Amino acid sequence: MFSKMAVKSTAIAAIVSGFGGLSILLFMTVPFSSTVPRQPSVSETKPQVVATVGTRSITLAEVEQAVALPLYQVEEQRTKLLHESIQHLIEEELLAAEAARIGTTVPDLIERASQSEAVAKLADLPDLVQRAKQPSHEQILSPLSQTTEQLARIRQALLVQLRRNTEIHVNLPQATVPVLNVSSDDDPWTGTAQAPVTIVEFSDFECPYCKRSVSVLKELLAKYPGKLKLVYRDFPGPNHQQALSAAEAAQCAAEQSRFWEYHDTLFTRQAPATGWNFSTLAEEVGLRQSPFDVCMKENRYRQEVLKDLQDGLKLGVTSTPTFFINGRPLVGARPLADFQAIIDPLLNIHSSS
Repeated sequence: MFSKMAVKSTAIAAIVSGFGGLSILLFMTVPFSSTVPRQPSVSETKPQVVATVGTRSITLAEVEQAVALPLYQVEEQRTKLLHESIQHLIEEELLAAEAARIGTTVPDLIERASQSEAVAKLADLPDLVQRAKQPSHEQILSPLSQTTEQLARIRQALLVQLRRNTEIHVNLPQATVPVLNVSSDDDPWTGTAQAPVTIVEFSDFECPYCKRSVSVLKELLAKYPGKLKLVYRDFPGPNHQQALSAAEAAQCAAEQSRFWEYHDTLFTRQAPATGWNFSTLAEEVGLRQSPFDVCMKENRYRQEVLKDLQDGLKLGVTSTPTFFINGRPLVGARPLADFQAIIDPLLNIHSSS
């Protein structure tokens, strides 16, 4: 419920100026109170109980913590949609402003752009470049004589030009990243034991996106020597027939201190159509064959792997790879920059403390 205190609206303006003498304001309306914020009452500081089971009370904070990761992913999607909408509105405003400046319509503006050598080059349309170099009444193209793809590329090239000549500011708050309590358990790790930043990865040896992340993680470890600890936890997907056995095999390899060698080999030899021969891979990485085969036959680490899976589910993990960087989630096969965007501030905080 909203408070009955007086509430007004204000606007956060994204200013677009410097184009044809026109300034464009993009507004996002947010509420603000005209009164001095009051201190919460004692009753408001008490945990909000949303359910009871016998004498046990379940609070809203508990529920939110239990679904912190999926809630964050929903908020990330919302932010992405808002960003896309803002970009769409900016593009429409740029085109409308330029059309108004020269006294024409947007469709005519795009048609004229198709006759510009500079725009044609930006759009990477060689035929239009040639026509633009030698214009004539016969060579002028109308939108109807161009393909939909050509029109789209001309429009985007024109927008590139307009953006270069226009100051644009966007002020869209990002989703707040939750910090979850993620255990490293006793799972295999590499890096530095007492590193200031720990990355816990929930992964699946049969997942192609996990395979893609292997090189990025190695690059991270090389880029931040002594600063990172990488922990591997299993999250075998039910749609991957050999994922559970592969996870067990890697744990059996860990018995002989060869987890990461076996880990790399599983991903290198990833072949969804044929799968792996775990015993052959063990021989390739130099494992003692008999102990490895016995370990696999006994399913010695099945419960360990399934525990990782259950821990991941409790955290809200639904896909692989999912990373937790000092408890902060990062989902999917992400580029190096996405990891750095989380790691660098954490290292700055550590160095200043």
